[in-house]
Amino acid sequence: MGRAPASKLTITVRELLHMRVELGWRAHIEPVADLLASGRAAPDSHEARLNRGTENGVRGFFSAETCAVPERRLETMCAAAEQAFLDQRIFVLLDDRQAESLDQVIEVERTGAATFLLLTPLQGG
Repeated sequence: MGRAPASKLTITVRELLHMRVELGWRAHIEPVADLLASGRAAPDSHEARLNRGTENGVRGFFSAETCAVPERRLETMCAAAEQAFLDQRIFVLLDDRQAESLDQVIEVERTGAATFLLLTPLQGG
């Protein structure tokens, strides 16, 4: 008797994009939660924006208000990231190839690296 072939781990570009947004979101809110748990004051949204150096784009989603309703805010950020992908403001590169659609299936074992590029328009045009 032969061994059954190992099942391939596959995800869609949409799922990969959602994972990336959630990782960025958690990286932002966990330090704020740690500050609150330790009794130290968390920075207000203006100070947090100054520390990050941006108010726009995907990074701009992560603010002090994010902690208020986390699950709903995360859904909103994922929907915005999907729309940015559709509007060609976010590109996903899988190894040396560009992802073509949100529903494109990726074989995780065969993909060595995923790169996310956020296009930022230049001021004035």
